[in-house]
Amino acid sequence: VDVGAVIVATGWRPYDATKLDPLGFGECPNVITNVMMERLAAPNGPTKGNIVRPSDDKAPASIAFVQCAGSRDENHLPYCSYICCMASLKHATYVRAQNPDAKVYIFYIDLRAPGQRYEKFYQKIKEDPNVFLIKGKVAEVSEDPQTGNVTVVAENAVTGEKIHQTVEMVVLATGMQPTTATTKLPADLTYNDDGFIINDFGTGGMFAAGCANKPADVVSSNQNATGMALKAIQTLVNR
Repeated sequence: VDVGAVIVATGWRPYDATKLDPLGFGECPNVITNVMMERLAAPNGPTKGNIVRPSDDKAPASIAFVQCAGSRDENHLPYCSYICCMASLKHATYVRAQNPDAKVYIFYIDLRAPGQRYEKFYQKIKEDPNVFLIKGKVAEVSEDPQTGNVTVVAENAVTGEKIHQTVEMVVLATGMQPTTATTKLPADLTYNDDGFIINDFGTGGMFAAGCANKPADVVSSNQNATGMALKAIQTLVNR
């Protein structure tokens, strides 16, 4: 098929959490990823929307979110994956809605809420007395085989205190990796070191949209796709 322009919108996949050895994924049943959490909360998901821990189908009374699991890490993904902070804050509302007494601990390096709407949402979550925001990078996650409970070890970057927080389930906010990081397309494209496609507007003809080009949320991906469609039209018009 001969065409005047191609838009690459191949999307992304979660970073492989099994590569994050100290964080317990694959070894501790009650350590899951943010994508798995999203499926648990989905009405058409494996639990019909009920958030339960994998080991015993118990609704967790306490849950910890580990931010930047693989992101902003020179050994894994050196960049911010953009969506993780807001996804975890959203997941916290899921937990609190299903269990009004549940306690949520969010361990973070920096909480990033880009834009006015996201900032308002973040401020609203901060007001919840059962949501605890802890500035500190998690060093280790381990599970008690008897209870299935999970202990998160981190250092509070504000107080310097070493924290051992035991919860009933842990969610790793794993990063966003473009599919083109591991599967290159049969086309004359330029990639950066992380596998994202670099658009060549001078040459034209082929444009990457959404997460094929950079980490983005749904709204940003839609806006970017519109822009790339216009670029493709301009390419056709100029020929």
